[in-house]
Amino acid sequence: MSRRFFLKILIALGLGAYFPKIAEAERLDELHTPQDGYESLTAVKFLRQVVTKDSRSSRTLMWQSDSAENFSVEYKFVGEDAAHFAEVVQREKIYSCTIANLKPASLYKFRIISGERATSWQDLRTSGDGEFQMLIFADSQCEHYEVWQRTADIAAKNFPDAELVTVIGDLVDNGEADYQWRAWHLASTKLFSGKIFAPVMGNHECYGVDWLNALPTGYLNQFDLPDNGSKNFGGYFYSFDYGAAHFFVLNTQFTELDDFKPNLQSAQEYFLRRDAATVNRPWKIVLMHKDIYNYARDDFDADIADRFLELFDELEIDLVFTGHLHTYRNRGKIFARKKSSHGTTYILCGRAGDQKYVEPNSAIDDVTFPNLRGEPESFIALNISADELHLTARTVDGEILDDFTIRKVD
Repeated sequence: MSRRFFLKILIALGLGAYFPKIAEAERLDELHTPQDGYESLTAVKFLRQVVTKDSRSSRTLMWQSDSAENFSVEYKFVGEDAAHFAEVVQREKIYSCTIANLKPASLYKFRIISGERATSWQDLRTSGDGEFQMLIFADSQCEHYEVWQRTADIAAKNFPDAELVTVIGDLVDNGEADYQWRAWHLASTKLFSGKIFAPVMGNHECYGVDWLNALPTGYLNQFDLPDNGSKNFGGYFYSFDYGAAHFFVLNTQFTELDDFKPNLQSAQEYFLRRDAATVNRPWKIVLMHKDIYNYARDDFDADIADRFLELFDELEIDLVFTGHLHTYRNRGKIFARKKSSHGTTYILCGRAGDQKYVEPNSAIDDVTFPNLRGEPESFIALNISADELHLTARTVDGEILDDFTIRKVD
């Protein structure tokens, strides 16, 4: 029985939602341990902090509840007694709250309240303008999400000081299946605790339960993302500042989306040029799902490379992270479609979930895992300062795949 056929049966029978409930109580226990005499607010699930345009002064909080509640968010600056409350917006079973006017490089505490019940206090740390660490994953999609949970938990344990997290697309295997999102969020619980999440849309977010191309409604419901100024593509792509870097989160799902929402490319190019002109951070970093290279032809991918490579050269993008091919590759610097001593560094991220692909070797790659058929799950820790980027790619087994530094003077 194929994986897709199995998923269709689960969705049709409504059984998918039961799988994550098995481990839910244990994974969410810390969130449901309130203080100050409140009872436990167990209705709150899958709490995440979502990136905003400027994480120095604002934060979006999102969570899910299977019951309708009159939620509010209480927050306060650590070191002060004064408490503040923020408005909560409900959209079906998903709730969101954006807190503004925060102090840069500061620690806050927040909790969610409903009547006499509350969650535990959670950390909210605003960014500054300098150095920080982030964790980068790709393709966390799974048939069994304990694999993504293991990858996420190992990363969180080994890099507890990371502030920012991203998954470079294909977060789930089917973007329209609610039980997939529940399983994914539950597996992400430890990773997301006290960290900010910047999602990237992948092609699997653009599949319906029939596995045909569809609008990414599940993804757009899960994450309230920074405004990109587009009337037709809100949430499809965006940008944000964090520390010493400016991030462009782009959309590569032209094949999946063009029949539903044409002109994605022109909208993104307009956005990218306009946004790049205002960048006031030392580094410009792109996050996008599909890769620039086609290993079957051992050449640049016509669909993706033709749309972006020359544009990245023109805008002097420092670093591009992609996914989709489920293998780690470091291409070094590429300029004018050739290996170069200057230009943009291209990193293809390995898989974080249980779906294994095998791509052949290519001379374009400076670093490739030696055993392509045995490549395990992996992730990247990226340290960013005004002067340098330091990248460490490692497997869940602790093997270092790659370790290098890009200096701004280069």
